[in-house]
Amino acid sequence: MSSIQASSLTRFLTNVKVTMAPFSPASKSSKIFLSRIVTSDAISANPTLKIVTHTHADVDKPPVLSVTYKDGKSLDLQTADMGINDVLRQVGRHARKLKEKEDALA
Repeated sequence: MSSIQASSLTRFLTNVKVTMAPFSPASKSSKIFLSRIVTSDAISANPTLKIVTHTHADVDKPPVLSVTYKDGKSLDLQTADMGINDVLRQVGRHARKLKEKEDALA
């Protein structure tokens, strides 16, 4: 299974919403994911991507990453027990399918 870069991943997303306690160790994957999709390459790949971050002080509340893809499909992940590679793999799974469809039409 081929991997997809975060910058090209953003081409297939319309919305990203992250809810987390920023100083909680459980939020690490969510913070790293955000840092990978707000690069200049990722933003130029999809300048209309809407990124919303909600922070709170409750470290017992798990971080949640919600993404919406171009085709309307949504994915909600509780990222507390996930590493960044797991998060990218989960988000990238449907993005790869959209890329394959796009490539087939080209």
